[in-house]
Amino acid sequence: MHDPLRNDPMKLAHTQELLGRLGILEEQFSQAQEGLEHIQRLATLGTLSAMVAHELNNILTPLIGYTQLALANPDNPELSHKALQKTLAGAQRAAHISSSLLGFSREGASPSRAHLEQAVDSALGCLARSLESDAIQLVRDFEDVEVAMPQIGLEQVLLNLILNAKKAMASGGGKLKISARSVDNTVRIDLSDTGGGVPPQIAEHLFEPFSTHDPTPGRQDQKGAGLGLSICRTLINNAGGQVSYTSEPGKGTTFHLRIPQAKPLRQSV
Repeated sequence: MHDPLRNDPMKLAHTQELLGRLGILEEQFSQAQEGLEHIQRLATLGTLSAMVAHELNNILTPLIGYTQLALANPDNPELSHKALQKTLAGAQRAAHISSSLLGFSREGASPSRAHLEQAVDSALGCLARSLESDAIQLVRDFEDVEVAMPQIGLEQVLLNLILNAKKAMASGGGKLKISARSVDNTVRIDLSDTGGGVPPQIAEHLFEPFSTHDPTPGRQDQKGAGLGLSICRTLINNAGGQVSYTSEPGKGTTFHLRIPQAKPLRQSV
């Protein structure tokens, strides 16, 4: 078969130069994408900052009171013991919040397989304030499974979806359900809320970068926090999966994640 480039050194050199530039652009695009994912993690942490600061204040204020109570009653060992127990419980709660946030923001390589149960626990730990405190019932309907994507990526996806669901139910509480099952080497994860649903005016743009919406009553005309769904879709797509949603105004929204299941680890003989 005749190869026109073989007999034309100039064309061959030009083609090789273009391929080299294409390789550089692909590498730069990959680096930019990684940077964008990290920026999105930081943006999510920024969204959590006010919530975390408020919750830590709620923890630290009674800790000070319990400590002062124990110091003021040195001759009452029973009272001091109770005060120390309360202080220990509060300190452990604060340490758990800090650990969850540090784990979420940490740089570095992440395993290429993720435990769903661990990712859910980590995402919920980053909330600082429990869902029950906001009249949101959490329903977990899944066994621990492993998906073929980095652990930090799955945690980021789940945290963004949980934050959106929490905001959707901010006015009167509701139910957040996380369910999962394995079908044909695919893990199907559904995360549903009973909030107000996705408004028709943003439905077509939901997965676009910088799409925003604030469902808080009286603030519909103001810019809300970024939904983070563009990055969620990118992370899922990079793992070879898909993300979609169904929504009904006034009845809630369900996000459907379809992620390849991690292959079983080989056991050494």
